Amino acid sequence: MKIGLCGMTLLWLAPAFGQTTAYVPPRTSDGLPDLEGIWQPRANGAMYSVLPHPGGFFLGAESKTGVVEGGVLPYQPWAAAKVRQLTQHMEFDPTGHCHYEGIPHAMYFSFQIVETPQFIAVLHENMHAWRLIFMDGSRHATDYSAWMGDSRGHWEGNMLVVDVADNNDKSVFDMAGHFHSDALHVVERFTPIDRDTINYQATIDDSKVFTRPWKMGFPLKRAPKDYIFLESGCFEDERDQEHLVKDHSGLPAGHYQQ
Repeated sequence: MKIGLCGMTLLWLAPAFGQTTAYVPPRTSDGLPDLEGIWQPRANGAMYSVLPHPGGFFLGAESKTGVVEGGVLPYQPWAAAKVRQLTQHMEFDPTGHCHYEGIPHAMYFSFQIVETPQFIAVLHENMHAWRLIFMDGSRHATDYSAWMGDSRGHWEGNMLVVDVADNNDKSVFDMAGHFHSDALHVVERFTPIDRDTINYQATIDDSKVFTRPWKMGFPLKRAPKDYIFLESGCFEDERDQEHLVKDHSGLPAGHYQQ
């Protein structure tokens, strides 16, 4: 039996940018390209850093390639300085406090796709997160911002294209301090390569932080039939305490023994 989160073993693969395919996926009962199922990202340790990085406690498993096209993030000078500061202050990492990870960060972990003609539900295994991709042609809401943003999608042939806007400025790209502002705009592309593989690509645009748009990408592999989603078990101020400063991660004495 395959289990989720820390219990699974992934084969990390290099990201695939700009791939095209003649594969024609099967259709759902509604006649849509069938992307339903549980998918496991081959995300090259992106939860630790989207860029190439050595192994170690802070940066987890080594990644020689990262997931960013070209291996460089085009920060404005002030933003590059902030990244250096955030890297030295892991207590500011929102994932250490069990907050939603946002898009694309949530895509580095297993998730399930459920399709209907009106919307596509994405159930993220980590942080108990979920989102709806509205497929009805409606526009983004403009009166709020959210950790997971607001997703509106359409089909381009067999490729699912998702526009994610209305993002807040609280989520991050990884644990290495790479961040964005509330101007973040993400365009995701899910291109089926074969029955068990989807090429995932995200174009990131944030004019407040970066000098130009940039891309990241990695393959998604269909989970085995006996794969089981598990609760992420993340409670505020309970997990990742090693990188939280004193007084930011305390729990009452004997909290779990009562």
